[in-house]
Amino acid sequence: MFLIFSALVILIFSLFYRYYEYTKFTSQKKIYLNADVLLHYSKRKGSKHYNVLKLQTQDGMVFYTTAKNRDDNLRGRMVRLVLFPSRLKFKDFLTTPYIPSYIVHLLKSTSFRMQFFEEIKKQHNDPWINEFYGALFLALPISKSLRKAVTRLGINHLLALSGFHMGFLWLIVYFSLSVIYKPLQQRFFPYRHRLLDLGVITILLLGAYLLFVGTPPSLLRAYVMVVVGWLALLSGIELLSFTFLAVCVIWLIALFPGLFFSIGFWLSVSGVFYIYLFLHYTKSWSKWSIFIVLNLWVYLMMLPIVHTFFGLFSLYQLSSIALTLAFSIFYPLTIIMHILGIGGWFDGLILNLFSLPKPQSEVYVLTPLWFLAGFIILSLFAVRWRKVLYIQIIIAFVWFIFLVQKAYA
Repeated sequence: MFLIFSALVILIFSLFYRYYEYTKFTSQKKIYLNADVLLHYSKRKGSKHYNVLKLQTQDGMVFYTTAKNRDDNLRGRMVRLVLFPSRLKFKDFLTTPYIPSYIVHLLKSTSFRMQFFEEIKKQHNDPWINEFYGALFLALPISKSLRKAVTRLGINHLLALSGFHMGFLWLIVYFSLSVIYKPLQQRFFPYRHRLLDLGVITILLLGAYLLFVGTPPSLLRAYVMVVVGWLALLSGIELLSFTFLAVCVIWLIALFPGLFFSIGFWLSVSGVFYIYLFLHYTKSWSKWSIFIVLNLWVYLMMLPIVHTFFGLFSLYQLSSIALTLAFSIFYPLTIIMHILGIGGWFDGLILNLFSLPKPQSEVYVLTPLWFLAGFIILSLFAVRWRKVLYIQIIIAFVWFIFLVQKAYA
């Protein structure tokens, strides 16, 4: 109860502070600033043609704007522009708003993040591959065309940096440091606690990475859970607890109210919840059984959640189970390969996956809100009662059969 009350107090202060920033921001008729162009694509509305830009300022604010008569692709460039924020609403300010603007001129300099992206691009020749690794390593948004290809394969979760990636990064950093630390500890300071010493360094490095990639909501959630989980391990507290997840979510929203409106954040939370639910009932299973069945379970349980926001369904998405398993090897391996300058080895294979022909059995179906609400309620009751869990599995499977039937109708 104390934690919830404290979170409520923090939320109130956070909202007041954000509202103060909002009034300060919107009180200005014009704002001149520099921003990175994260995404640039063309859009047509009736007879009008214009360009949509997704930008990020140097202080981390992400927003959309439009530009006319821009035939050159500005993605990866830094621009000097003037904003007109007076009509911006507070709710939009908490999310990723649209702000009218015009570009003053292009800048020759670029941010370190975009310089890093340019170095990644030197190891590849295809625009889709560049976007793929830009998303995978730097949390850069991908184009609509690649988004369709990724959604068709059902691997959106692999490109959206989250706990899956944060977990691997923790292992890579922590065990790399252990190789150096362990012999020194055994010889000079055996009294030191390795988890404490290396944990601090790892947390700091992962925090720096989080800031470097622009603090995406799903990765922020994962980082907070890693930090709290590390502290829990040091204190001997159980990690695989729904209370642990709930406390992390409540405090994250209290500290960053804009997360409440983030689809990526809630998809990330849902994925972790269903992983916890699976592990809650499979404590006696072998590790290999859990590893294999877990991906199928998460795919099935997340179908109604994902289709609330992304309606595209094809049987290609069944491959996401195998691709997720393969990604466990691919992700750390491709990090090492890019460090060695040979990151293009898998380009052909990835392009073949992305270029699979559009299946005839492809359909667009959104989850009805009443169905979603019922499914979420069942999920919460399933934590307590195993029979409810069985009912939910049946419903999730029926939803999958429904999607397959729609695809072949």
